[in-house]
Amino acid sequence: MSDLKSIAVSLEGKIEKLVDLHHRTKKELSALKTQNNHLTQTIDQQKQSIKELEDKTKILRLSKSLTNTNENTHELKLKINELIREVDKCISLLNK
Repeated sequence: MSDLKSIAVSLEGKIEKLVDLHHRTKKELSALKTQNNHLTQTIDQQKQSIKELEDKTKILRLSKSLTNTNENTHELKLKINELIREVDKCISLLNK
């Protein structure tokens, strides 16, 4: 009878440890999910910043080429129109 009692007490202790471990694991999972969401948002913001900087670089190159030469005005107008179309596409994507 005492063997059965000691087994029950041992089993109860193991179950309590397992439940405690389960709760700690759930908390850790929740924290990791929160951290993952935060990092995903950071990545999205950085991608947007990169896109904006790339656009600014294109505009700077275009403006630099505009100031250096007036011979290719038709090509420059085409490039400007292309950039405007890209900006319009980005705006329409943001509005969705």
